[in-house]
Amino acid sequence: MDTAQPQPGSRPNGAAPKVALTRILAFSAPSLPLAALGLPLVVQLPHHYASFVGLEIGVVGLLFMAARILDIGVDIGIGLAMDQTRTRIGRFSPWLIAAIPVIMVGTWFLFMAEPGADAAYLGFWLFVTYVGFSMGSLSQMSLGATLSDDYHERSRVFVFWQACNVVGMLLALMIPVIVHQQGGTAAAGVQGMGLFIVLLMPITALIAARFAKEEPPRTSARRTNLQDMFSLLKSDACRRLLICDLLLMFGSGVTGGLFLFYFDAVKGYGNLAPALLLIYFIAGLIGAPLWTFIARRKGKHIALIAACLYAAISQPLIMALPEGNFVVAAAGMAIAGIVYTSAAYLLRAMMADIGDEDLLRTGQDRTGLLYALVTLTGKAGYALAVGVTYVGLGLVGFESNLGAENSASALLGLTLLFIGLPSIINLIGAAILRAYPIDAQRTAQLQAEIAAKRAAGLV
Repeated sequence: MDTAQPQPGSRPNGAAPKVALTRILAFSAPSLPLAALGLPLVVQLPHHYASFVGLEIGVVGLLFMAARILDIGVDIGIGLAMDQTRTRIGRFSPWLIAAIPVIMVGTWFLFMAEPGADAAYLGFWLFVTYVGFSMGSLSQMSLGATLSDDYHERSRVFVFWQACNVVGMLLALMIPVIVHQQGGTAAAGVQGMGLFIVLLMPITALIAARFAKEEPPRTSARRTNLQDMFSLLKSDACRRLLICDLLLMFGSGVTGGLFLFYFDAVKGYGNLAPALLLIYFIAGLIGAPLWTFIARRKGKHIALIAACLYAAISQPLIMALPEGNFVVAAAGMAIAGIVYTSAAYLLRAMMADIGDEDLLRTGQDRTGLLYALVTLTGKAGYALAVGVTYVGLGLVGFESNLGAENSASALLGLTLLFIGLPSIINLIGAAILRAYPIDAQRTAQLQAEIAAKRAAGLV
């Protein structure tokens, strides 16, 4: 007699219940302050410390780079520690709560620095803030992975996470604008961002810890170490996902890093360029449900392949946008921006599926370490993008202070970096994902085998 095979997206015991929207919103809430913190750490704070505080620009760059490198080791350490944590409120919620004072104190001193603060001051509080940021972001993502073991429901959970990330960035971008309109200085705008983060972090983190209702771990605590990290890389799915995350975050970093340069120097939009960037972000927020719809119909990796191809095609079309016609340019950036949110949340939803494969293969629930790895590749991609883009601009002879007065060859080089590099990266990402082995049906099979092992007392 034939045994019925699990249907795509199904669970061994029947249809998976939808996660309550209140739980998803509670889980997603900390993304608001965390995204609001992540943006100025890259964009506003280096300039703030070089101009307002008065540190030498080379020292500022070195300290931010060193903090980011040290932060990679912190991510792995936190991931290993979270997987061994067992409390009445879960594995990850305690770490999210513990991140509150670290982020609040670090953010306050980092954003409220007075002129004359020295390099030791910046280095210490930057490291403290990065540690808190890693604790908060890693514990939040890992908590989200526990909310459902359904293939499709995981996409729904993480699309709200990404939406709150975008909203958090938009709110952070608006604060300096509002401060400026009220007659405040650029430094006051940075301080306003810090105050926003300090006030919002405890509220949202406690909401997540209380109302997201983290699911219990699927195995008992086991001692983990760095060898576990290399063990995870034996999975073909994990390797493909991490390489793809590295590439796509690199491509996103190139686009973000060169956006203002391109629309100022090549397209001539000057002070209107930030408005186009804002439209790009908003379009990504609006477009997120499209990729969730495709993921539900065809699978998450197919949706991500479609997103990569869309980005590879839409990026070159930006060259066709006219100069001096803001309405047309805004429409074009809205079309291009539809894909903006897709990679980050689909890849993190896919990582939860890899957790099922790893649990079946090893008998260990290493969710924290899995999300530490994908956080590491994301940070590495963005860091690599900064180095490549600025070195690339130097090689083509582009000078930021000249704007449109740069030579034709320099402007062409800027265009090739901004348009060509992300397009190629997205095509490579799509190619890597073609052979991605975990889809809805495979996830259902994994969970059926896990359930059988659990019933036999083997997991």
